[in-house]
Amino acid sequence: MSKFARLGRNAGVGALVLALAFPAGTAFADDPVPSVPSGPDASEQSVAVEADPAIPVGDEGNDPSAGETVSRQVRIAVETAHAFGSPESRDLIGYEVSLYQGKWYMPNRENMRKCLSKIESHHHYKAGGYYQGAYQFSKALTRGVTWMMQPEVRKEMGEAGVDLVKKLRKTPMNKWNRYWQDRAFWTVWNEGKGKNHWRAGQGRCF
Repeated sequence: MSKFARLGRNAGVGALVLALAFPAGTAFADDPVPSVPSGPDASEQSVAVEADPAIPVGDEGNDPSAGETVSRQVRIAVETAHAFGSPESRDLIGYEVSLYQGKWYMPNRENMRKCLSKIESHHHYKAGGYYQGAYQFSKALTRGVTWMMQPEVRKEMGEAGVDLVKKLRKTPMNKWNRYWQDRAFWTVWNEGKGKNHWRAGQGRCF
């Protein structure tokens, strides 16, 4: 399914969420992401990243200096619905076009992502073990990517989104929904700068 087809399918949801999600003082009532008690890993050192990296080509209007575009508002509204537990985001088995299509998404590398997901987990977002989730993140990388995502989530979803990211930080990757795992992948991929995290894909997927 193409990016525009997915946006079209979610247009109704997007319009409703946009109306509900962004008024000043509004908070989300539902919290589908499970909270996990803090353990030994809770004190693990976080990965330091720049708060506002350069904006890659691909996310129209995501440059704050360009102002808010309608397409960006719709994308954020749709992604907010996914972030907080849409039916699509709760489907954790099988390949689908990335639910995250924001700042770090590269539509022309979608086949590469599909290939890596196949190699790492057979598109199984619930995959467990030492490495977890569809993209097989370690515990350290799972925690680190929440810090990497947090500044942009704050811009797009406000403090309600940040609160959710903080809960994800204490939650195993294989309990994250599809949207957050997809977003984590593209954030770490970072236009190919993070490809060394997926050495099994070298020569096969990229």
